[in-house]
Amino acid sequence: MATATEAPASVTAEGPTSHTQNQLTALAKMREPFDASQVSKLPKIWCGKCSKSQYKVCDDPQHKRQRCDVCAGNMTSAHLHLDYVGHAELTGRLLEADPLWTWEPMAFDQDGLPKFDKDGGLWIRLTVAGHTRLGYGDSQGKTGPNAVKEAIGDALRNAGMRFGAALALWSKTDMDEAAAEKKNLSAEPSREDRLEDLYALMQKRWGHLEGLRAVKVQVGEELFHESQVHDEHGKTCLFGELIDARIRELVQAEKFKQFLATMRPAWKAKDVAALEGLLAEARTKGFTDFTIPYGSPEVPTRVEDALVARIAELRTPADRPPETPDGTPTDGGLGPVDQLMVQIQRNWNDTDGLTRDMAEAKRRNLLNQQVDGPHNNIVRLETMLTARIKELKELAAKAEEAAHADTRERSAA
Repeated sequence: MATATEAPASVTAEGPTSHTQNQLTALAKMREPFDASQVSKLPKIWCGKCSKSQYKVCDDPQHKRQRCDVCAGNMTSAHLHLDYVGHAELTGRLLEADPLWTWEPMAFDQDGLPKFDKDGGLWIRLTVAGHTRLGYGDSQGKTGPNAVKEAIGDALRNAGMRFGAALALWSKTDMDEAAAEKKNLSAEPSREDRLEDLYALMQKRWGHLEGLRAVKVQVGEELFHESQVHDEHGKTCLFGELIDARIRELVQAEKFKQFLATMRPAWKAKDVAALEGLLAEARTKGFTDFTIPYGSPEVPTRVEDALVARIAELRTPADRPPETPDGTPTDGGLGPVDQLMVQIQRNWNDTDGLTRDMAEAKRRNLLNQQVDGPHNNIVRLETMLTARIKELKELAAKAEEAAHADTRERSAA
């Protein structure tokens, strides 16, 4: 065993000294080959499908789960072995080279413990014979206390390699891993694997229009358009139809952004005519059910409802009877609620009129008022208006469907 290493030579010394000779001896010791008995075999699965499988073996008939005579592991036959030196063997070599060797983490956490990075890795400084070199290690997927020990051991081996420890093994390991990766990439993926990859790519690009269009091209070229997949709600659908539906959503969203850019100036300018034109455009282009912030406090509101309410808000002051400062009406004794109920009765069959009445009730803080309902029952004003507006829209939808059916029958005749 080498003698204890002395302190580094003075920076003012000229030429080699006994200190530098001891350092050179220690560093040379670090580079000596390890005995075969000190080298272990680390199994590494090279088949990607086996690695992803729950039981670490895929459905390839050539890949069988069996006991390996080399590493004694019970695993898929699609694996190779990487030569490595364990923590204990490396520690022995460090002590032989320099009994005073030491290591320390590059950083400490708030508890004074070695600080791990976001990937669970640990950077360290390894000092041997007065020389310090860096190393990095991780836990190789382990968790808990074993993960910490594994990361330290891996970091020491990595830093030790910078001093030449087991350098030949590291070189061979790198070549073996590269060969395994090449073998894995050269294997022809199954249709199921390719479908899974394309589905994952679609999820990654779910909010990107051009990215999804590129995925659509790939899905079509590889004949996956009619493959069954699950949508965002877990329902089974065709892959091509799912992508097409999402592309339509994104295209509509882009058009809606342009619509909002036109609507904002008219909204701020209080241009009733422009807002009425935008309301018609929203109904034509299918923007009515999109939502925008509206009210005070702001809440998500349908575009149609917000525009109708805004138009009503801008028109109402000229049509509303004058009030005293305390809200007392000056038009024959009718109170605010009674005035509004008269207006609601006039608009009972008019969806837009009732929506304007809803906006007026909200402006006057009357939505929670109890009023006489259509069936001689007492209800909240907001509840009554909401139900009637919904009823009118359903009646309109049925009438439109009936008209379409009649048109189809005439065309068929």
